[in-house]
Amino acid sequence: MSNFSEWIGTLRSAVRLTRATKTILSVVETDPAEAAYCSAQALADMAQVNVATVVRAAQSLGYTGWPAFSADIRTRYLASLSSRNLYLHNRGQGLLATSIDKDIELLERMREGLDESSLNRMGEHIIASESTGVFATGSYAAPGMQLSHVAQMLGYRVRLHAGSVTSMVNEVNLLTAHDCFLAITLWKSSRAVVQLAEAAREQGAKVLVIADRQTALTDISDEYVLVPAESSELISSLVCATSAIQYLLGRLARHDEERSQRMLGRIDDLWGATSAIAEE
Repeated sequence: MSNFSEWIGTLRSAVRLTRATKTILSVVETDPAEAAYCSAQALADMAQVNVATVVRAAQSLGYTGWPAFSADIRTRYLASLSSRNLYLHNRGQGLLATSIDKDIELLERMREGLDESSLNRMGEHIIASESTGVFATGSYAAPGMQLSHVAQMLGYRVRLHAGSVTSMVNEVNLLTAHDCFLAITLWKSSRAVVQLAEAAREQGAKVLVIADRQTALTDISDEYVLVPAESSELISSLVCATSAIQYLLGRLARHDEERSQRMLGRIDDLWGATSAIAEE
């Protein structure tokens, strides 16, 4: 829970706070499990203030209101849990509808809160680069695999690096000011990826980040996109990250339609020549 407390400490030090806001932050820090899922009225009752004070406190901390602040509390609380505790926290009735409803909720939140221009600028960096390395660990490398695979089909030199840290070190060592370092980090951040991002930045590479919350990694990035990743099941949801990747790939494809069609035509020919794809 130390990272959660550190985040609360950052909020306390970032702005001049009213006594009521300090009380609200103390309640959130003391009982994050409750604060992460309660209504503004419930938190107001816990802090013994009125609900308008909770809304004003959220806004004074840089959020649009309680829903945005509440979502950030949940994301950071879940990131503070161990794998076992996350499983116990998310363990429900195992209903498919519950899982689907949760992902729909996340997509709606993403549609309302995501700045499309951030993804567009990220795409422009990839288009302008000589190569892009995608760095991710564990199951959260899955959206990175989609990005690298389809981007290569479109003719872009985008490669996923999700293996050992030593192999990632080798790849970062080859990056120059003409390249991009793109990290995908959800739930927990890999310390190695953060350090490698710092090294890539020192070498002049553009640092791009897709994450579920602001961290040290987003702080050093040239461009970042935040996507919701809560889940009603075992692991964090990849749906919003995948949706962002799909949009990003569309951005790459539309940059030069003639080139995209030519590259995809060559892929079709190679699939046929190698019998890589079964004919239906």
